[in-house]
Amino acid sequence: MLQKRKMPSVLLARDPESIPQTYMIRIVSLGRTCKNYLRLHGKGQPNLYIHCPHCHRIMNKHGCYKRTVATKHQAIQVPIYRWYCTECRKTLTVLPDFLIPWARFATTVRESAIVRRLQGLSLSQIIQGVASFAVGISAATVKRWWKRHLCQVNRVSLYMAGKLVERGTTQDLFHLYPRGVNPALADTAHWLRSLVQVYASYFSHGMYPLRGYWCWLNTQLPHTDLL
Repeated sequence: MLQKRKMPSVLLARDPESIPQTYMIRIVSLGRTCKNYLRLHGKGQPNLYIHCPHCHRIMNKHGCYKRTVATKHQAIQVPIYRWYCTECRKTLTVLPDFLIPWARFATTVRESAIVRRLQGLSLSQIIQGVASFAVGISAATVKRWWKRHLCQVNRVSLYMAGKLVERGTTQDLFHLYPRGVNPALADTAHWLRSLVQVYASYFSHGMYPLRGYWCWLNTQLPHTDLL
């Protein structure tokens, strides 16, 4: 039987809304890669000024725990740091942008798999392309990622489209939609891919992400919609 503390990881794989609302996290860019993160912060907590989301006071450093991350070529153990609010008595976890809660594989690996799925590659081709044999990835895992992504595409697409409208875009965003009649979630997934590139042109300040888009986007998206 699964232990209770492990159940959120199973739920997250199926439904992004399963992340508890009381689970306080922040996604921050703390290094270009997993190894770079280890070099910069492997032996010491980053000097970040974290404001409590509830009372807005400066939070105190509050130790760390270890977490194993599967990259394309290997599994690496990294420290995950926490901050604590003495007023609210709540703890906030800061994740590097290549991670999301409870996901074992790095965000770049999952994005690579979804992009290949959108390109029409087979599961066997996806598995061979996104991770080495030493890491190991199954067809069931890729299917789960795809199912989770389809659960997200409506919310994330509308969120990004709304931000672009607020920014004053004059581009017809719905013209980017691949099919207007009887669309499927897969069509919205293609639309999201197009929106991401437009969104980056407005909000990345000319510095286009080098590791795909998801790591960068997760620093801005609501935590229930992390890619």
